[in-house]
Amino acid sequence: MHAELSRIDAADVLELRFAAEEELGAGLALLRDGADGGSVPIPDVEREGRVLRARLADLPLEDGTWNVVSIDRSGRPAPVLTRDSGLSLSGRFDYVRQRRTRDLRTIRDPRGRLRLVTSSVTPYAEVEWVEVGTDTITVSGFFAYTAGGDGAAVGEVVARQRSLDGVVTAPAALDGDAFRCAIPLEPIAGAHEPERKHNEWDLWLRTPDDQAELRLASHADDVVGKKGKVVFARADLAGGGGDGGPAVRIRPYYTVKDEFSLLATERNEASA
Repeated sequence: MHAELSRIDAADVLELRFAAEEELGAGLALLRDGADGGSVPIPDVEREGRVLRARLADLPLEDGTWNVVSIDRSGRPAPVLTRDSGLSLSGRFDYVRQRRTRDLRTIRDPRGRLRLVTSSVTPYAEVEWVEVGTDTITVSGFFAYTAGGDGAAVGEVVARQRSLDGVVTAPAALDGDAFRCAIPLEPIAGAHEPERKHNEWDLWLRTPDDQAELRLASHADDVVGKKGKVVFARADLAGGGGDGGPAVRIRPYYTVKDEFSLLATERNEASA
């Protein structure tokens, strides 16, 4: 079987589209990649012309990579091939916005075989937009893997100084599953510890209903390693926020886990 398109929708339905109607045989299954093997049949499959839809939501799948295979009438598996990368940004963003504890996504391996990647997930705050101003950094995005509230509300963004005890908070506007916050930079500059070359500040979103705080991060676009790929503008604050301390430079950055943080360093003539 050779699919022109392969997608996982927000309801965990695998959709395959073929150039022509193909024989399904005995059905579809997932074979665990690797030496340990393992097979899970997909019992709920619908066929409509050249489109096949397989419901995966209730399947007992461990985290890992699974090969999507068709089973012929003699019980032998054959890989489902695809020309599609499996990535749709709009579909991926819709998927991440749903409450869930397990993430499913399709990929195409170098030999053109269709695979399913499963992973356990926890809620976080997906960063969509960042704007660096002279004394604030504004961030907006949406709740990922969890539901937002009903209508407008006010939450809080919490910036914590990594390995130190500095904490800066500011209001965050919430509207359904969307958030927007302006992080003030003067308190961060004022809390700068000059003896540390780097002062990192990790960012969390706190909701008014006292749910677990959500770490700010960017995962929905499937781009990993943003730390070496994405560079933001910087803000320079004189005198540690005006209290006579060292001048501090602050810029957003992504960590090695693609989480969103701020980096504060002492500004000197060499780095001006």
